[in-house]
Amino acid sequence: MPHCQLTLSANAGVSLELGRARLWSDVLHNKKVPGFSTVTPELWEFLRKNNHFAKPDLIFYTHCHPDHYSRGLTEQARTLWPHAELILPEQEFDDQILLSGKGCRLSFSGLSLEFRRLPHEGEQYAGVPNYGCVINDSGFRILIAGDCSVANSELADLIEEAPIDLALLNFPWAALSRGRDFIRQQIRPKHLVLISFALYRGQPVGLPGGGSPGGKVSLGHSGRPHSPGRTAV
Repeated sequence: MPHCQLTLSANAGVSLELGRARLWSDVLHNKKVPGFSTVTPELWEFLRKNNHFAKPDLIFYTHCHPDHYSRGLTEQARTLWPHAELILPEQEFDDQILLSGKGCRLSFSGLSLEFRRLPHEGEQYAGVPNYGCVINDSGFRILIAGDCSVANSELADLIEEAPIDLALLNFPWAALSRGRDFIRQQIRPKHLVLISFALYRGQPVGLPGGGSPGGKVSLGHSGRPHSPGRTAV
């Protein structure tokens, strides 16, 4: 039975546990960007010891903006876990997998990963390589959109009208009416997790109390969360 557990770190960072594989998406970043959370030294120490983050098999970044990616922390992670595959949309390491062009499809540990370049939100970032991904685990499909512009039709091309079991989207998708319409009409996910919440006075907007690092959600075919976590499922 396909089973997915996701654990949140900071901003858009998530650890996904699918079968025997643990995948990181945008987990490591430590430059403080105004309005967004980041991986502090204390949080990095926590993540290294947390059972849902330690020993990743694949480390993936949607793009290399400083609120999503840190080369220094990635180097530390690779020293700790040298077996982990690394996927980036810019050439940062000699032995990484480079995402380029329109996208590609990869197989990893029984999973199928479909990467597609998607327009970054904001005209000033039009040239930034931002890659979304659909992860397929025996028919259980997870969408990661990165910083894709809200309600962009190219995301619909990535989905290919196939069912999405879990969508990870930045919070403006739910805050803007065109985003909500796109979710209902195009993505139609069974589960929705909102990430990259803006901060107001140190707390995520729309999440009273702010949650805590390591908040997790487990999902299976039942369609019900199996354990509590910070989520919008």
